[in-house]
Amino acid sequence: MPAAAAAAAAGDVGTLLRVARTAAGLTLEEAGQLAGYSTATMSRWESGRRRRWTVVELRRLAEVYGIPPHLLGLATSSPPSAPRAARVTGWTPDGGDDWMRRRDLIAGTLGLTTGAALLPTEAGAGITSTVGDVVFGRVTAVPLPAQQLAAALSAARADFRACRYNQLARRLPRLLAQASAGRDHAPVGQTELASARLAQSYCIATQLLTKLHDDGMAACTADRALQAANASGEPVIVAEATRLAATVLRRTRHRDGAQRLVLRAAQQLDTDTGLTDPRHTAMYGQLLAVAAYTAAMRDDRDTAWTLLREAEDAARRAGAADLSRLNPVDLAVYKISIARVLGDYGSAVDYARQVDPARIDTLERRARYWEDTALALHGRGRPAAAFRVLLAAERDTPQEVSYRPWAQTLTRELLSADTRNSLPGIRAFAQRIGAG
Repeated sequence: MPAAAAAAAAGDVGTLLRVARTAAGLTLEEAGQLAGYSTATMSRWESGRRRRWTVVELRRLAEVYGIPPHLLGLATSSPPSAPRAARVTGWTPDGGDDWMRRRDLIAGTLGLTTGAALLPTEAGAGITSTVGDVVFGRVTAVPLPAQQLAAALSAARADFRACRYNQLARRLPRLLAQASAGRDHAPVGQTELASARLAQSYCIATQLLTKLHDDGMAACTADRALQAANASGEPVIVAEATRLAATVLRRTRHRDGAQRLVLRAAQQLDTDTGLTDPRHTAMYGQLLAVAAYTAAMRDDRDTAWTLLREAEDAARRAGAADLSRLNPVDLAVYKISIARVLGDYGSAVDYARQVDPARIDTLERRARYWEDTALALHGRGRPAAAFRVLLAAERDTPQEVSYRPWAQTLTRELLSADTRNSLPGIRAFAQRIGAG
């Protein structure tokens, strides 16, 4: 968030704490209970009447508010006594999910087990409640002021784009409960806006659950997102919720249905808006890019490349209106993905050479580049190069490598194939990410 970055750059800890608390949807009293300090103390700290901080205080506040440690001048690694997040999982070489390992991550980050809660206080129960508890009505919250809920949504998006999956998982249940309460108690005339914010919250939840390969719960949150989006009447939000629903369908082997759904969404967006606004055109292009990737998953080569060309045309027409949603670099990464899925590993590697990962504007999208490039190199029979990309991905997006099945599976395959010890460091790497 820009306000948090500016406060950190200025060394203004009080403002940084206030921005982070607002984004977390906490009152001063709730934050004090979670941190173990009085409301008056928390208020004094936010007002800037504290000039010296202990490392223990800063670490505790970073944990409670979900502040990246480096913004408070702390080392990124936690001390040995800090609570440890469960390590994530992978899938088996035949493509099926390794359910038990995947379950450990979800349990550790969303509080499914009593021993893995990231906030070890009773007051933290609301934050560490599971997404499922919110979906099925077992967790409730009071509505937030509109500005505070918007800040919470912005912080959640920032966590996802920066691949801070643990932090986002801790933030999500409370955000969903507060957004649900906001929609349920919205005054007359504000129901559509409240529904839009609820849809956005469930979209973020769907994105995270898809990353964690919890397809069952992702289907639930995608459905909730689509219901709320339709109630909002906002075409872009409806399109985004539909895109994510199609992604969930595709991952559950319903690829034909996913293709129909995302193409209908593109057609509907065109009908509803005429694509006169560049932002609508950018969303239209993103839908076509997703449809292109889905066609590749269906082994429909001609359709995949045709749709991607249409997406590129939409990006040109949208210009710089919404580069966060669709830009030439992102489409270049889609080329790598499509070629790799179609089994054209040589072409995928060539496309990867044409992309400078430093130009990819978010870590989450950069993680896609690392994934497709490493898998394409492996498919091309270049294990050493694939391992170098894995190491680069670990430096750049460590939670992506530690938590995502593709990295786990690829590491195990490289490890088992390295019978002549030609990949120095592969065993230590495998142990680091929990694949050894």
